[in-house]
Amino acid sequence: MTRILVSSLAPWLLCTAALAQNPPAADSTRPAQGDAQTGRRGGGQDGGADGQGRGGGGGGNRMFGPMGRSLDSVTELREQFQPYVLRRDVPLFRDELHLSEGQTAITETLVHDYETVFTEASDAAQAQQREMMRQMFQGFMGGGNREKFQESFQKIQADLEQMAVEAGGELPPEMRRQYFREQMQKVSETLQKEREASGAVDESRRLATEMSQAAEKWRKLRTQMEIQLLDGIRGTLTVEQVERWAAFERFLRREKSLSRGRLSGESVNLFSVIDEAGISKESLAKLLTILDEYEIRLDEALKHRNEYLGQNESKALKAIQESDAKSMEQLADRMIDLRNTVRNTNDQFRAAIAAALPPDEGQRVEKAALASAFGRVYRPTQAERSIKGALEMEDLTPDVRKAVEELSLLYGNEIDVMNQRIAQTMRKSEPERLKQDAIRASGLLNGGSRFFDGGEEDPTDSLFAKRGEVSENYIRRLSALLTPEQVAKLPKASSRDGGRRNGPFGTWTIADMPQESKAAAKAADKDGNGVIEGDERRELMRGMGGPDFGNQGGGRNRESNGGDQGGAGGRPPATDG
Repeated sequence: MTRILVSSLAPWLLCTAALAQNPPAADSTRPAQGDAQTGRRGGGQDGGADGQGRGGGGGGNRMFGPMGRSLDSVTELREQFQPYVLRRDVPLFRDELHLSEGQTAITETLVHDYETVFTEASDAAQAQQREMMRQMFQGFMGGGNREKFQESFQKIQADLEQMAVEAGGELPPEMRRQYFREQMQKVSETLQKEREASGAVDESRRLATEMSQAAEKWRKLRTQMEIQLLDGIRGTLTVEQVERWAAFERFLRREKSLSRGRLSGESVNLFSVIDEAGISKESLAKLLTILDEYEIRLDEALKHRNEYLGQNESKALKAIQESDAKSMEQLADRMIDLRNTVRNTNDQFRAAIAAALPPDEGQRVEKAALASAFGRVYRPTQAERSIKGALEMEDLTPDVRKAVEELSLLYGNEIDVMNQRIAQTMRKSEPERLKQDAIRASGLLNGGSRFFDGGEEDPTDSLFAKRGEVSENYIRRLSALLTPEQVAKLPKASSRDGGRRNGPFGTWTIADMPQESKAAAKAADKDGNGVIEGDERRELMRGMGGPDFGNQGGGRNRESNGGDQGGAGGRPPATDG
C-alpha cells in the first residue's frame, strides 16, 4: 500500500490509470498443483520475479526501475481485495481434509456465501479507494500540470540530443540518467510550490487521511469475513479431520501468500523445488523430518510477515500524510526483517536438504532452488542456448563436436562463478533498495516528490553487462567453429536475454507486464511481436493516460543497460547478460 501512493501521485504512473480503468478481478488465484512425490501441494508459484510463473520474489517489477517497483503496488492492492478462498478451492478442502459428500456440499455453500458477501464489500471498498485516488491524481495533475510534465519531457529529450551532438557521440548512460533526474526534480519542486500555494497539498493530506482510515476499515472487515468462513468449515469436521486442520492451514497459507515475496528467494517453495528436481523415493524418505521442520518454520515466518503487511497499510499512509520519514524507515526496516526471515528460512533448508541427499540429487535441488529464487540470474543465457543448439545439430563433424563440448564446459565454469556473484550482490542490495523506495514515499506530500531520485545505481547492472560481454565472446568463438549455414540455425536472441532491467525507456516485454497493463500494451504492439519498443512506447503511454516518454536518451530504439531512471540509447544491448 505504501507504493500505491507513489503510483497515484504521478502522471507517468501506469498503475493508477490501469487500476481506475480495470478494477481488480476477484478470482485471480490459481488453484494449487499437487506435488507428485512430496505429497504437499505447491504454493507461491503464480508470480515471482522472473515472470515465468515461478515463486521467485526478486525485489519488484523490473520493467520500469523504481516506477516498475511501484507497479508492484498494483499486485499488492489487488491481493487486499481478493477473497482468501474461492469456490474452485473447495476440492482442496475435500481432498486434504477427506471430506464426505455432505461436508463438501456444506463447504461449497459456505464458500459461495463468503464469496458473494466478500465481492459485494470488496466492490464498494474498491470504488471508494479508486475515487480517492482519482481525486488525488487530479490534485497533482490538474491545473495544467500534466501538460507541464509533457513539455518538460520533450525539452529534456531535446537537450539530451543536443548534448550528444556537442559531445560528438552518445552520452554515457549514467550522465543521461543523472541529467534526467536533476531536471525532473526541478520540475517536481516547482509544481510542488505551486500546489502548496493553492492549497492542493492540504487537500492531498486530507485524502491521505481518508485513505488510511478506509484501508484500516477494509482490513478489519476482510479479516472478519475470512475468520468466519474458516471457523464455519472447521465446525463441520470430525475429530479425525480436525487433527488435519493445522497442516491444512499451513498448506493454504503457502498457497495463498508465498508468492507475495519481493526479495529474491522469498517466494521459493522447496516442496515444489524437490518435485522439480525429480529425486528418488528412497532419498525423499530421508528428507521427511527436514521437510516437516521446514513446513512449520516457513509457516511461522509467513504468518508474521502477512500479519505485518496487513496492518502496515494505514500506518504507511499516515507516515506519508505526515511526511514522517523516520516512521516510514522504521516500518520499512520491520517489513524487510520479516521478508528476510522468510527468505532465510528457504536458504537454510535448501542447504540442509541438499546436504542430506546424494551429491547428484543435492546438486539438482540446489540448481532448481537457485533458478526459482533468482530467475533473472539463472535463466538460460543466449550463449547457453546457442551452445546447446549447436550440440543438437546432426551435421557436426566429430572434431567440431568435441570442440563445442569443450567450449560448453569452459563457459559453464565461467558463467557459474559470475551467476553466483550476481545473485549474492542482488541478495545484498535488494533490501536497502526497497527501504529507500519506502522512505522516498514519505516526502510526497511535503516539499516535492523525490520520485526521480533513484539513488545509487543497481550494483547488479554492471555485472549483468560484464556477463553479456562474456556471452558474446563465447558466441563468437562458437560461430568460428561452425559453418555459416550452421550459425544461421542457432537460436535467436530473446527480448528477455540478459536479465538487465531495461529502464523506463527501453524495450518492454508484454508477458512481463502487470495484468492491468497488458490490454493497453497489446493494443500498442503494432507489429504483434509481444514487445513494446520505439513508437509503440509513446502509443502505450498515451493510451494509459500518461505523458509521452519518447526515446528519452537520444531518440534511439535501444535498450538501456538497466539504470533505474535511464533513457534509451547507450551501447547496443549484448546478445545476453
